[in-house]
Amino acid sequence: MIANQLDGDELRRRLAHVHWIGGSPCSGKSSIVERLSERHAFHSYRADDAFSEHTARATAGAQPHLYRIARMNWDEIWGRPVEVLLQDEIAVYREEWNMIVNDLLALPDDLPIIAEGAALLPERVQAVLFARRRAIWIVPTETFQREAYALRGEWVGEILAQCTQSEHAFEHWMARDAAYARWVSRGARQLGLRVLTVSGAQSIDDNAAIVEAHFGFEEERA
Repeated sequence: MIANQLDGDELRRRLAHVHWIGGSPCSGKSSIVERLSERHAFHSYRADDAFSEHTARATAGAQPHLYRIARMNWDEIWGRPVEVLLQDEIAVYREEWNMIVNDLLALPDDLPIIAEGAALLPERVQAVLFARRRAIWIVPTETFQREAYALRGEWVGEILAQCTQSEHAFEHWMARDAAYARWVSRGARQLGLRVLTVSGAQSIDDNAAIVEAHFGFEEERA
């Protein structure tokens, strides 16, 4: 892996054109990137889309959590205590980080890149971050999170249909994501990084404008 061969300064230089949008699920991250793409030219990278490919390449020795989770069924995943779910999610994202960095290094550097996904941990991004204004974490309130999941009925339903106790599984799922939102918010703020909490009071366009201003995209266009 290239990421393993480069020191922090070199990675920071090689990733200087990357803008980072981390956070937790169902906060509108992908929709915000879509809005920004209507106004700005950039390459986009969705960590969620790369997850399956990363798990396929994971090995028990190099990425033990990622390897194990990829081989569990939904009953086995959501049947565990919420704290275990949270710690496993964090461990998986830490193991996935070098894979994500290598994906980004392989993309063309002729345009800025917006990297988006829950797997972008503040502690990892901070280590390669070119400037603070190039990173933001977006998290939903728990109420908004549940409302957003309700709009993903088909995808959520397909997963829950594979669980013997679907209501119990869904509650663990929601509790895990809410706990992750709190954890990632706390971690970003402790590092002095920007956090945007969404509750549904503002539209996707409003939130996209906040991210656009934070990244300084309008200044770059002027």
